[in-house]
Amino acid sequence: MNVKKIEQKVLTILRESNQSLRLNEISRKIGISSESSNYSALKKAVENLIASNLVQKISRRRYALVDYIKETLVVGKLKIVHGKGIVELNTQPKQTITIKRKNLFTGLDGDKVLVKLLGFKGNNRQYGEVIEIVARAEHKIVGTIEFDAGLYFLVPSDERYYLDFVIPPNKIKKAKHGSKVLARLLAWDDPNKSPFAEVIDVLGDSGDIASETERILFEFHLPKEFPPKVLTEAAQIKTRIPTSEIKRRLDLRDKLIITIDPIDAKDFDDAVSLEKLPNGNYLLGVHIADVSYYVKEKSEIDREAFRRGTSVYLADQAIPMLPEKLSTDLCSLKPNRVRLTFSVLMEFNSNYELERYEIAESVIKSRKRLDYDTVYKFLKSGKPPKNNIEELIIELNEFAQNLRKKRFSKGGINFETYEVRFIFDENKNPINTYLKESNLATQLIEECMLAANRTVTEHIQKLKIKHRLKTELPFIYRIHDKPDPEKIKGVIYFFKLMGIEAKNLISAKAINNFLKQFENRPEKAVVHQLLIRAMQKAIYSPENIGHYGLGFRFYTHFTSPIRRYPDLVVHRLLKLYSKKIPEERELSKIARIVEIASDQSTEREIVAMEAERESVRLMLTILANEHIGETFQGVVSGVASFGFFVTLERIYTEGLVHIRDLVDDYYIYDEKNLRLYGKRTGRTFKFGSKVTTRIVEVDIEKRKVWLKLVDLLS
Repeated sequence: MNVKKIEQKVLTILRESNQSLRLNEISRKIGISSESSNYSALKKAVENLIASNLVQKISRRRYALVDYIKETLVVGKLKIVHGKGIVELNTQPKQTITIKRKNLFTGLDGDKVLVKLLGFKGNNRQYGEVIEIVARAEHKIVGTIEFDAGLYFLVPSDERYYLDFVIPPNKIKKAKHGSKVLARLLAWDDPNKSPFAEVIDVLGDSGDIASETERILFEFHLPKEFPPKVLTEAAQIKTRIPTSEIKRRLDLRDKLIITIDPIDAKDFDDAVSLEKLPNGNYLLGVHIADVSYYVKEKSEIDREAFRRGTSVYLADQAIPMLPEKLSTDLCSLKPNRVRLTFSVLMEFNSNYELERYEIAESVIKSRKRLDYDTVYKFLKSGKPPKNNIEELIIELNEFAQNLRKKRFSKGGINFETYEVRFIFDENKNPINTYLKESNLATQLIEECMLAANRTVTEHIQKLKIKHRLKTELPFIYRIHDKPDPEKIKGVIYFFKLMGIEAKNLISAKAINNFLKQFENRPEKAVVHQLLIRAMQKAIYSPENIGHYGLGFRFYTHFTSPIRRYPDLVVHRLLKLYSKKIPEERELSKIARIVEIASDQSTEREIVAMEAERESVRLMLTILANEHIGETFQGVVSGVASFGFFVTLERIYTEGLVHIRDLVDDYYIYDEKNLRLYGKRTGRTFKFGSKVTTRIVEVDIEKRKVWLKLVDLLS
């Protein structure tokens, strides 16, 4: 055992005992006998700690932490961000400690560490240094093997791992120079030496699409397979629905019900219906797969669904929340199959106001599986309906558009977003891109789902009133806070640099009026995107504050229990409260479950979004690599001191034009106005500038693309 390792153990023992100890007491706790060869190393370790003023020697040969050190030692989880450490403490208000690279000791991202506070610096930021690794996280690292000077090194792909790892020759497996591998940390005790790791799996060659996709799965800890216990439990679920179960439910099998989903969807968890009632009102039906019938609380499937939190949709594959038997079979609302559902039947009057509703466990048989593309083409064609399905689509579209207009008039913000989607060849290589945008078909389903989500949440409030409850019923809300005024000010300033006048963009009404100005202008996409970035992020919460972006006072997620865990919890709560309101003690237990599920679901949603974003970046980089040397029109999407970024048309990849390649002039970075301008020519590059560039270099592993301006190429 080396001296550094013993120092850590001594600090741990003295901190946890919170009293002075004799040297022999310390040695016993560490497991070093006085006859051991390590006993002299223990003495040296104690001497070092005394010299560092961390430990003091007191009367009768006893040792203790220095008094002031006790007050400056804190324990927290270490995060590595851009080569520096961040430790957030569970204090109110939140306290964040910054740790410089030289003070990280042997700390790695995710480790539980003991930090000595060093005080505040000029920027009023609390700094510290890691002096002990309290508990190591499990470190599985994806990287590239390099062979140099007779040694194998692992160069991590993830920037959170800020140094290279040595791979002993007997731990290299079949990897070779240039291999992309998954490795595991073996040991790292001395910050002056390299950490050791072993290869677990060889993923492929660096830059290869398969190995890079595997890297994303490992970096975000996305499970490739379901545990055997989960699959065994799923296999035991009976496919036949008992007659008694059908009889006790609201039978809607004779109703005209359809599903509309993406063309490549494998699971269909929501279906819709619409009827014109004799009184002139409309009865909108939203029928959701009753996953809670099959997935029982605390079952193996439920535990795994909780851990996953959500399905993850990478550019080239999906990581489902539920096993395939449920997600694509029993719980999928396939056409002409009897399926168990949870229905929300909503009666709207001619002003599109909700007059009454019913929430019921039901059974349906979908008549038709439609996709967004087909529905959109039909609606845009203006052709008269040939059958009852097409009649229903036309009626649903008119109904949904009226709901949409009413929503925006009441405070919902009319943001328009787009997502980059890919066309793949038979080997799953991206060969082209297209933009997935909101249209009549997607809006049709969106408005129906919003109505159902809102209705079930308002139902919870009505139950509270009905039963005269003094406290809120435990429930998972989907909340969205008002935007931070400072962020809005920043966006308004940015608009000003673009020559766009904007004022008082705090209220939803003001934002909607502002957005209307850009309906047919080229700046539309940029304006929408910048304002969306200034908004708060929607999260799951047991406390309701409303949903600012939608303009709803009460809102939840109810409509996707196949792919979102909160929806499954909401289904269970609705069923529970429909039977009876539990007593106070039981409600307290439910409230705790709701709180844990809300936090976990929010955390997993963030992981999923980051993984999906990284997957898109990978595919865009691979696509750019196929177009090296080609010329593209593009728009400047960011400016920095080292150059500017350009988003290319047609393939939507972002690349960097480095300032060193702007050889026609000496360019100066104007930070205040976020632009680069030529000192002699005055030529300016700023956000929104249109340029013509050529792709000159691509690094798939680092997801980087380098461009050069065409008019400056020799």
